[in-house]
Amino acid sequence: MDGRAHLDVTSEEHSEKVRRLDPLGLDEDLGSLPKMNENGDVAALARVLREALPPHERIASFTLPECLAAMRDLGMYVGSLKRHGVSAFDIVPGATELFELLGRRTRMIPRDTVYHYTCWNPVGERERLYSGQPMERSLIHAVRTCVPELAKAVTVGRSLQYEDLRTPEGAAGMASLASHITAADKAMSGVLADVTPEFFALVLRPYFEEVRIAGRTYMGPAAAHIPLFLIDLLLWASDRGSRDYLAFCDEVASHTLPGWRERHAEWTEMPSITSRVVAALGNCRDSRTPSGEHARSSARGLRRALRSLTAFRGKHLVMARRAYHAEVRLYERGSGGGSVELLEEILTLTRRNGAMVGGR
Repeated sequence: MDGRAHLDVTSEEHSEKVRRLDPLGLDEDLGSLPKMNENGDVAALARVLREALPPHERIASFTLPECLAAMRDLGMYVGSLKRHGVSAFDIVPGATELFELLGRRTRMIPRDTVYHYTCWNPVGERERLYSGQPMERSLIHAVRTCVPELAKAVTVGRSLQYEDLRTPEGAAGMASLASHITAADKAMSGVLADVTPEFFALVLRPYFEEVRIAGRTYMGPAAAHIPLFLIDLLLWASDRGSRDYLAFCDEVASHTLPGWRERHAEWTEMPSITSRVVAALGNCRDSRTPSGEHARSSARGLRRALRSLTAFRGKHLVMARRAYHAEVRLYERGSGGGSVELLEEILTLTRRNGAMVGGR
């Protein structure tokens, strides 16, 4: 199975194919999941998970979409059990080996990710939910609608890796990249309007706890794992980021899609677009030349992208400060592994790099 050819969250057709599937016949059981969680019924959660585990030979015959749907559905029970203080991998025989097999088939970590919980989650009555509450649906919807645009930004970013930013193609690429990035700020505005920090901190956050599988720790399906970290690397962080943020990106990269792990490895070692734009502007002393105009156009695209990221980061920080306030929080760190202090640092660095090309 070639995950690189098919794991595409930009394709609504592909995502819908996964959403329609119920390879383990769990639709009815998952409809009862919020009630089980409300009752803290660990025995029932463990029983459903144990009985749902298919034989290895069956997993071997699954298509890629079926593997993704199976991991999505089994993962809901892993997160639910962990929320009630129990690791599925300690109490359900065979779970470790089965989840590792699904991870190998999809070339992803051996548990569910943010993509399973959002992009590949059915819409409507079949939606897989921990709490069943409208705010949970709103959060899933915000991420589900945002990720495809960010995925397109990553695709455009790849085309810009070696593009001269003093050319029409470079300037057009920067404008396209900026247009896709605005989706993150729009989604965060929706979250602030529809989801209270208290709901996230006290109701939903406990379902995103990390688990240990075969001696290694894997984080839950956190929204922090969407490809914004990749876009940051591309735009500024590869050579202008802090040590703490680059370490965070390394950890998040392991929880993302196979192709995006490749982008992470490439972009970490490349000069950022901010550095390239600054160099391009410096090399075009006469802005009246075609190359000078295209360099300035690339700079405008970069400013627009960084302004969108700054707006998103500011709103995210507002939400995080409230959710992780000492009087509210259940955890010191966010579900993606970052702290409020790290978010503050990322916002500061994004603003600082915007200022390098004239944006504030």
